[in-house]
Amino acid sequence: MANIKVYLDPKKVKKSGEASIFITVNLNYKKLFFFTGVSCIPDKFDLDNSRIKGASKKVKDDNLIIDRCVASLNDIFVRYRLQNIEITPDLLKREWKNPARRIDFYAFFEESIKERKNDIEASTISQHKSSIAKLKEFKPKLSFTEIDHELIEQYRRWLKIKKGNDINTIYTALKNFKTYVNIAKRKGVISESPFDSYAIRHADTERLFLVERELEALWLRYLKGWHTEGNQRVLRHFLFMCFTGLRISDLKTITIDNVVGDKLVFFPLKTRNSKRQAVKIPLNYWAKRLIADEGAKTGPLFNCLSEAKMNLKIKDIIKADKIYKDISLHCARHTFATIWLNKTKDVVALQRMLGHSDISQTMIYVHITDGMIVEEMNNFSESLFKVKTPDITRISEVKPKIHLN
Repeated sequence: MANIKVYLDPKKVKKSGEASIFITVNLNYKKLFFFTGVSCIPDKFDLDNSRIKGASKKVKDDNLIIDRCVASLNDIFVRYRLQNIEITPDLLKREWKNPARRIDFYAFFEESIKERKNDIEASTISQHKSSIAKLKEFKPKLSFTEIDHELIEQYRRWLKIKKGNDINTIYTALKNFKTYVNIAKRKGVISESPFDSYAIRHADTERLFLVERELEALWLRYLKGWHTEGNQRVLRHFLFMCFTGLRISDLKTITIDNVVGDKLVFFPLKTRNSKRQAVKIPLNYWAKRLIADEGAKTGPLFNCLSEAKMNLKIKDIIKADKIYKDISLHCARHTFATIWLNKTKDVVALQRMLGHSDISQTMIYVHITDGMIVEEMNNFSESLFKVKTPDITRISEVKPKIHLN
């Protein structure tokens, strides 16, 4: 264990005549100083006992604070040793700065969010904060020692019954909860995570998209300018995403400088934690036309409204064009992917344009197009013959004229 000492520097005296009392720790050949929050006149400090001299209430309280600070540091060293985790100077300073995280899950979450703010999107941070706020509503105070299978299951039932959340909303809430429990495990705050043996259930969601004829109808309406100026602007942005596969988060950040020749070159926001690799999307005729219509000369390529406002407007536009689907902005990306695969069957190129690090993410669209084939076959079967199909119960009575070997 590192050497812990209570220390007062008699040479560093404040205007009040007092000097601050620190605790010094020698760790990995580095001397660390931790302020106790207590000060005293140097003559009143007992160098032999490393405490303040006197018997007044204030002196007793100050000495108690010093004792607790020493005990807190000792507790950190013991906990890390029992978990066979090497404690570094940086780890020790973080533990000292926010000791509540060792017992308070919410304090740990707040600290982790601050640490991750430059690594994850603002929208992801907002989603995580929303999930933990929901957990805090369920249990206002939560220590790591209380997090077990029973608590997770009680929370799941509360989300389902009290909050009326569906299975995928519950999945998101538990997944975000699990994220920070696992971070705590990785940092040595806890030795085991109950989520390691707890299965979080979710249901496959339907990926809505426009088929080619619906996209063509929207394009023709756009060319004729049948919408209001505001809706025409939103439709322009939505169509650009349909022709390029961009996410709304990327559409809002790309600039004129991202247009390099006949390609759009950029680093996707959503994958900035992964290996940084530029996405290069060839700009087709329709995409170039929309860029020209927007008319940006410098700065952002498209002057977008907020995502919430755009989602509301695109629903009105789709409805006005008599397309009865619950379309959102992200459906533009699905539209691009499904039409691309139907036209080209090139999964690898689609993976690159969508910026997927794992091709299994892209393969989802292959399954969607397979589903479209089944749907088209059903439409084909229903309209194949005008005459009534024989009753299935009597089909065996029909004698085939051709015998198959």
